Amino acid sequence: MGSQPEEFEAFAACLRALKERAGLSYGALARRTRISSSSLHRYCSGSYVPQDYGSAHRFAVACGASPEELRRLHRLWALADAAREPDRGADADAGVGVEAGTGTEVDGDPAVDVTVAAPDPAADPAPDPVAPAPAPAPDIRPTPWHRRKPPALVVIALVLALGATAWGIAAVSGNGSADGDEDRPLFSPACADPVRLGQRGACVREVQRLLARAGAELDVDGDFGPQTLSRVTAFQVLSRVNANGVVGEQTKEALYAPKAIQMDTWPPDKVRQRVREVFRATPSRASALADCQSSLDPLHIVPNTDGTRNWGVFQLSDAGLRKLGGTPRDALDPEWNIQAAHRLWSQAQGFGDWAHCERAASREAVGPALVQAVGDRPPAPEEDDSWSPSPATTTACPTPGQRFKTPSNDRVYLVGPGSRLYYIPDWTVYFSLWDDWNGVAIVNGSVFADCAWDEARELARAFLAKPSGSSRTYIWDAWYGYRWIPSRTAFDKYGFSPAKVQTRPSLSPVSGDAGWR
Repeated sequence: MGSQPEEFEAFAACLRALKERAGLSYGALARRTRISSSSLHRYCSGSYVPQDYGSAHRFAVACGASPEELRRLHRLWALADAAREPDRGADADAGVGVEAGTGTEVDGDPAVDVTVAAPDPAADPAPDPVAPAPAPAPDIRPTPWHRRKPPALVVIALVLALGATAWGIAAVSGNGSADGDEDRPLFSPACADPVRLGQRGACVREVQRLLARAGAELDVDGDFGPQTLSRVTAFQVLSRVNANGVVGEQTKEALYAPKAIQMDTWPPDKVRQRVREVFRATPSRASALADCQSSLDPLHIVPNTDGTRNWGVFQLSDAGLRKLGGTPRDALDPEWNIQAAHRLWSQAQGFGDWAHCERAASREAVGPALVQAVGDRPPAPEEDDSWSPSPATTTACPTPGQRFKTPSNDRVYLVGPGSRLYYIPDWTVYFSLWDDWNGVAIVNGSVFADCAWDEARELARAFLAKPSGSSRTYIWDAWYGYRWIPSRTAFDKYGFSPAKVQTRPSLSPVSGDAGWR
């Protein structure tokens, strides 16, 4: 096979760069794109260019290409596609995508009949060396179609082909936009379904990228977890679309809107300062309670299993908002949320409206160290903001069932089944599982490296529950759903509180993973 146009190699180099960055094999890409691995290999080697851009687009999306990379790839494909229109391009195609002279499909690529009549050696005998050579007879064999086209028709055909490709991409995206889905990956075939909690991949990463562009604080990691769910719901509320936490057609359009809603809001330090200013009588307890409720995040949203939600800095409930005459949009305004919480506190003369964090806001828990070492806890002095324990740390690796923290950080960790490490995101979750800080050990700060823990999974919105009429107890969290705690021995091993077990008519979804042992 002869050399290919340089446009082929430029297109192939772009594909190879995307593949290498994604770290995916040809087999994995074949499963994601539904294109045979041999065809993908030919694309990346520069020996063949797909006849429609859709194949290249699916390849790039599977590799996590950005909108800018998709636009560049489309330009390179158009140049490569044009390069095979002249003679060399047509000849090169004959031996790449099909078996020459058969017109059959090879490895899933569309076939083109490239049969060319072979010359008949008997039809042109050698001229007599003595007699004068007769004038050559005109060649009456049919000329291949690609050699008969005047240059002007070639140009017109190329323009029409590129126009049809652009129209096809816009039609697939379902939005009729001239930009096509390379500018709006969420409308591409790869992201046609709604993007929701638990999903991973390029579609989730694009949602996170757009939220971050709008000013939301979140990790762009391609993992649709509780943090992304909270940010998606907040964006929906602020954009006045259906706030269900699922990225459907309306939310996709809002994310791509030229004037998308901005989500930048108060940082935690400003929230804490304002809480202390408004709650002048109890500044430390109020700021500790707000920290327990939302980690001082004005856009924090927690869905409840009964379909209701809690909103903003003080996690005002749907019922509380109705009582206060507010809306979820109001509750995401930190100033309104703090003032509304102060009104509730003034009416009740206490923090009874925040039962989950009432213990966290007590004098005993407000100090900078939130937990104790195993053993007796020293009494707290009058100035609660200055108290800090100084127990000796331990170095042994904690085992399943143990809770611990390090001296330099107040985050509490739990070692779960199989020695998997979980972290407790806030005090609300902590007091949904345990009664107090007893049993939380303080361990050496090198515990993560010493015990080969390179990650910890969030125990997101966890609580304990059992179905009506059954003694079987489950632990629920946003990642796994309900997981069975198989025995009272296992229950006690983790120090869970029987008083925290909620009774529910039914439990769903129940995880198929192994029980919580």
